[in-house]
Amino acid sequence: MTTEGIAHAPRWKELYRQAMLETDLAKLPSIIADAHKALLDRIEETLIKPVSAEREELSDALNGLRCLRQELNVMPRQTDVDGTAVHKTG
Repeated sequence: MTTEGIAHAPRWKELYRQAMLETDLAKLPSIIADAHKALLDRIEETLIKPVSAEREELSDALNGLRCLRQELNVMPRQTDVDGTAVHKTG
């Protein structure tokens, strides 16, 4: 919560949303990694203090990142205008 009492999305949700909406393939692997770490950190926190509704959201988000990572890994290698690799496979 902020000082004005307005709730903000947890960090893992913000990072997950950023990963799902990112269009720059060069940035995507690190954004996925950051979101994945934030999700795992939050899951670890919920093991101590369970919040069942959020658990389902966390599970769905992990599955979404897993799918996004798999799609990124099977995309054909693309190159920038200068010929440098934009996306590394596998």
